[in-house]
Amino acid sequence: MTSRSLNDLIYDTLASVPWQTKLQPTLPMEEVHVVLHEPAILGGYRVPHKPWKYYFFSLFQLHNETVNVWSHIIGCVVILYKLYHFFDEFDLGRDHVLTTLLLFGISCLIGLGTSAAVHLLHAKSPYIHFVAFMVDYIGATFCSFGSGIAALYGYSKAETYDSIKDFYAPLVFISSYLNFLNLCLAKIWYGHDPHNLNRKYMFIFGMGIQAFINMAPWIPRFVDCFHDNTCSFSSLNHISIIPFVFVLEAVAFAAHQPEKTFPGKCDIVGQGHQLFHVLIVLNHVFQLDAIYIDHKNNLTGHSEPDFWFYLIMMIVLYVIEAASLCIIARLVPASIKKAEEADEEKRK
Repeated sequence: MTSRSLNDLIYDTLASVPWQTKLQPTLPMEEVHVVLHEPAILGGYRVPHKPWKYYFFSLFQLHNETVNVWSHIIGCVVILYKLYHFFDEFDLGRDHVLTTLLLFGISCLIGLGTSAAVHLLHAKSPYIHFVAFMVDYIGATFCSFGSGIAALYGYSKAETYDSIKDFYAPLVFISSYLNFLNLCLAKIWYGHDPHNLNRKYMFIFGMGIQAFINMAPWIPRFVDCFHDNTCSFSSLNHISIIPFVFVLEAVAFAAHQPEKTFPGKCDIVGQGHQLFHVLIVLNHVFQLDAIYIDHKNNLTGHSEPDFWFYLIMMIVLYVIEAASLCIIARLVPASIKKAEEADEEKRK
């Protein structure tokens, strides 16, 4: 066989391979809409305005969202694995802790699954980008609601539980919804400019308030330990790690490091947002473990969550946020236009 014939054979073979299995080319930042830009991410952008299957199959491609997608897919697998073993150990009808674990696990799966889908599909167009990330905020605040329920029933002491159980769930419900509105408005007002810090501040402020409300059921345990000479704070390490990791999440989300220090070097792997995703998964795992540990230490026998009541609350929260998103989405075209005008002004 001649060299030319061999080259033709190789070319024809490669051409016959379905495009979904081939490594697809990506674009530099300058060739995609300004709305799709991420701070200090100079390349690895997928081609916009492709058919939906292009973005679905990009799950198996290398681009600047690959790690963000897979980190949360793997996170879902980890949560499912832990829930499987909890079901193997506990009985849903007899062990109330399994209800708490299941409710929180569902919220984690929806939050992580939503985020994975959003990072996979948002690059189709500027409009889809805006709407997709507001869908992501539904998942994030939905998970925050589950975290609050986990704190109340999973690791609060009996006295605290009795004093707040009647109003705490509505409080977490309302704060979760208001935080969703806060995140959406931050995206609408400032999402056109990837370098505007006001959006980050609004995100951290809203999620910070939500986190403080979620911490309220177990803060009294630390206060009691501080006043009890026989109590060692190390006995609360399984809870202490939760706010610590949350702070790391906030830093990773806001800092955009190391990509700001090394622009273009972290386009595919190494972004601060990728670290943020990993920390989210770790925090979910630590919360599940905290519920399990306190149950094993006979500290949560007083809590008896109603599975169906909270499942209905979750459904209602999701529906209300989805309906609100349909209204807020009407503001997206104006935000995109604002981004285009600002970009044209900067190019002059």
